[in-house]
Amino acid sequence: MMKELVTLEEMLRFREEKVRLQDELHNRHKGSVIVALGMNIPGPIKYSPEILKAFAAGTKAVAGSLNNHGIEVADEMEVTQKEGCLKILAVQHEDPLFIKKIMVNIEESHPLGRLYDIDVYDKEGKGISREAFGAPVRICLLCGQDAKVCGRNRSHTVEELYKRVEDIIRAWMKETHETL
Repeated sequence: MMKELVTLEEMLRFREEKVRLQDELHNRHKGSVIVALGMNIPGPIKYSPEILKAFAAGTKAVAGSLNNHGIEVADEMEVTQKEGCLKILAVQHEDPLFIKKIMVNIEESHPLGRLYDIDVYDKEGKGISREAFGAPVRICLLCGQDAKVCGRNRSHTVEELYKRVEDIIRAWMKETHETL
């Protein structure tokens, strides 16, 4: 598949769709913790064969981590389209903070973890932040500073950031002998 550019309107619609799907899963599985895996890809290219491969590795890491902790997945939904990739899971667990900790561990330790955006929502649908348990803020792909500050200040060009994303994925593919 070619790399298609996504407009701001399409990105905003995709975010709205994410919220709608999370709500749908939350309503279908009352009392579940919702885990939403997305890709942290700056700029207008949100979908490519490489991004899809990295996303698949993320879904595998999330499923493996939940399984390793004996956490049951009640239901899941997946969307992969030019606006982005999204996996939403309803999991059976009493402690959303524990779920967030194991998801942050993936973001911090997986070779592609910096490209993953794994949100966790409690039984009421409230997002659990990294700060809730003292996890460090996400760092910039390029300079190691707080990513939100760099984004707000537009410290780097979209081209620089996207090239870094491609470099991270290519290095992982080379290391794991993944092919397209």
